[in-house]
Amino acid sequence: MQRLQNLPIKRKLTVISMVTSGVALLLTCATFMVYEQFTVRRHIIDDLKTTAEMIGFNSASSLSFRDDDSAVLTLKSLATQPHVIRGCIYDTEGKVFATYLRNPRPSVTWPAVRGTNATLNRDSLELFHSIQFSGETIGTVYIESDLGELHERWWTYIIITGGVLLAALLLTWVISTRLQRIISEPIARLAAIAGMVGAQKNYALRAIKGGDDEIGRLIDGFNDMLAQIQARDAELNAAHKDLEQRVEARTQDLRASEERIRLIVDTAFDAIVTTDADNRIIAWNHQAETTFGWTQDEAIGRDFYEMIIAPIDRDASRHRVRRFLDSKDKEALNKRLELTALHKEGRELPVEFALSPVEVDGTILFSAFIRDITEAKRAEAELRQIHRQLLDTSRQAGMAEVATGVLHNVGNVLNSVNVSATLVADQVRRSKAPNVGKLRDLLDQHRDDLGRYLTEDPKGKIIPTYLGTLADALATEQKTIITELENLHKNIGHIKDIVAMQQSYAKTSGVVETVSVPDLVEDALRMNAGSLARHDVDISREYDGRPVITVEKNKVLQIIVNLVRNAKYACDESGRIDKLITLRTGVEESGVTISVIDNGVGIPPENLTRIFAHGFTTRKEGHGFGLHSGALAAKELGGTLAVHSDGPGKGARFTLKLPFSPGADQT
Repeated sequence: MQRLQNLPIKRKLTVISMVTSGVALLLTCATFMVYEQFTVRRHIIDDLKTTAEMIGFNSASSLSFRDDDSAVLTLKSLATQPHVIRGCIYDTEGKVFATYLRNPRPSVTWPAVRGTNATLNRDSLELFHSIQFSGETIGTVYIESDLGELHERWWTYIIITGGVLLAALLLTWVISTRLQRIISEPIARLAAIAGMVGAQKNYALRAIKGGDDEIGRLIDGFNDMLAQIQARDAELNAAHKDLEQRVEARTQDLRASEERIRLIVDTAFDAIVTTDADNRIIAWNHQAETTFGWTQDEAIGRDFYEMIIAPIDRDASRHRVRRFLDSKDKEALNKRLELTALHKEGRELPVEFALSPVEVDGTILFSAFIRDITEAKRAEAELRQIHRQLLDTSRQAGMAEVATGVLHNVGNVLNSVNVSATLVADQVRRSKAPNVGKLRDLLDQHRDDLGRYLTEDPKGKIIPTYLGTLADALATEQKTIITELENLHKNIGHIKDIVAMQQSYAKTSGVVETVSVPDLVEDALRMNAGSLARHDVDISREYDGRPVITVEKNKVLQIIVNLVRNAKYACDESGRIDKLITLRTGVEESGVTISVIDNGVGIPPENLTRIFAHGFTTRKEGHGFGLHSGALAAKELGGTLAVHSDGPGKGARFTLKLPFSPGADQT
């Protein structure tokens, strides 16, 4: 098959035609020969049966009369058939009665008698035929014939088949040689054109089409392909020319870019230093000269770390470079660090240092970007100082707001004291006590006839009744005055409690104590009690047990007082009748939560992210310190202050989270 694939297409078509015709003809002849063999065999057997029947018929009387001579003569008739080898007649007992041999031999073995049948052996044909007489079997005829006739016909058929096959192949070769040109010549021309196109790269050549069959369509496709290749070749040439122009322009741009990059590096605000793998300086920009005091000529070739990095950071910086060179781990360099650098004059300066590896022609270089952050450090220190001052100011403002709240509550209680004092004064001014003096004077006037005066005089008669009425009035006055005096005493005691509580928290500022969370909340509510009562705000308490925390309680009180005060304002501004503030405490794995929930005006979504910012407020009288200082205080305590609101008119919830003790994790 491999040889056939490598033959020219002309020979392929010829060989295929001849092989196909030869195989078909060979199969036909083989079928015919097999059929003839079968027919000849059957014909020979039929002829031999006829001969056996005639011998049996002619020898029936010989067997009946035991006339073996007559039987022998009958068997001699077999001599007329040249292919019969021998024959015999058996009697009823199966013994040989008469025999015939084409070639007499001294000793002959005859087969045992069998029933009527024909057996085709490899070289002979044996036939047994029963002799019948009056319906009885009186003997058997045996004939053995060679297969000469069959072999003669077989060779005759082989010769004929060979001649026919040879003639057919010759004729097939002649016909296929002429007809294969219809297929081979167009393909050969197509192959020649393809070869010329491949050799000359001339895509303008075209193959000539000879018909509309598959080869014609193949030629059309080939020509179309050449046309497309020609068009693409033209486009490719144009693109190649354009690419050359672009490369040339790009090269010029790169040169210009290199100049610009060089200019940028030289004018950069950062010191840019390039070193090789041995840490030797190979590039040094103008800012590096300004930062470190070394000129470019002085720096080139020197060890970067020995010259620039202070001893305290030198070994760590070298280790980063060695780690990268050993493992190519960019994470070893992918960090911006703050290091201490050295000036030419020997002074140390803080710098921000970043190192970037660059591979150029298989060689690894390192670009160090260094920025002097001395001024930034100074500004950072000033910023921290300002931040501390702002924090103190915010804390003082927050404490001032708590103090303002305390004074506001004291003022509310003083109003109640003033009301009680006014009622007592009015009651005293309207008292019936002076009438007792008048009654005494009247009785003194009638001391001599007091009995008659009280029993007979009309004015004297009403005195006892008047005394009862006066006694009731004086008792009522006494009760009212006592009640108001008790209220006055209670309110004065309330003022003392508020002042004492504020003094207590002020005295313990900065002191860490273990306190009960509900007690802290109740202290904050007592400080706001007067204001809450005056504005008709109801309080709901939802305490989850009585957890204790170790904390600076004055800071926590400052936060809660401010949250309750803001919640009261939110409820008051909402105009609701059912003003409600809910104080809720909870216990979590890492600490406690204190929530102040109101049903007031709510918070717009855009304000949720700004509500803890310094100076942000939505109240006209507010200054924006309260929530800001509360958030800072919560952070100082290791906790957080968060807010949630579903929107305007839907209230707000402020949640303070605090750890159980200072330094505990707060998530």
